Amino acid sequence: QYIAEREAREAVAPRVGDTAPDFSVELLTATGQRSGTHRGLKDYRGRTLVLMFGSYTCPIYRAQFECFREVYERFGDRLDFLTVYVKEEHPEDGWQLEINERHDCVYRQPVDADARAAIAADFIERYSVAMPMAIDSMSNATCNAYSADPERLYIIDGTGVVQHRSEPGPFHLDAVQAWAAAVADAARHSG
Repeated sequence: QYIAEREAREAVAPRVGDTAPDFSVELLTATGQRSGTHRGLKDYRGRTLVLMFGSYTCPIYRAQFECFREVYERFGDRLDFLTVYVKEEHPEDGWQLEINERHDCVYRQPVDADARAAIAADFIERYSVAMPMAIDSMSNATCNAYSADPERLYIIDGTGVVQHRSEPGPFHLDAVQAWAAAVADAARHSG
């Protein structure tokens, strides 16, 4: 059933050259508190948006986060970055992984936006996250529109067209390197 659901979402996910779907996510503060401010694709018109999706309970996302941070530090002054915190991939009340227990990353699937933001706040604190982060709605509308779970990377140009789309995670190093190269290329062309 998981594979059938994934294939159905993947069939409608935006591809390179497609117009990216609009979205509405709630920005978090630097400490991971809910801000009450919502952002959508229209808020990034005219600038390239590097859109990243992931959650704390995904060990691959945690492992790759240092690379994401380095890319943000290198290009964050020229491109807009947004990490969308999505549903937990390996919650305690779902498909829990032993590695999460060893890394003290055990959380139940949140049932409301406050609980999702609280887990995101723990992630922000533990990984010293400086890039902008938002939480998806509890209906997972943005995650579903971008077929973004467990993790995914997009680059959307200033006109709203997808310029890069990774495969859904888990990522291998070559996929992260290809994404980093695409970010560098977007920065070169951003003027």
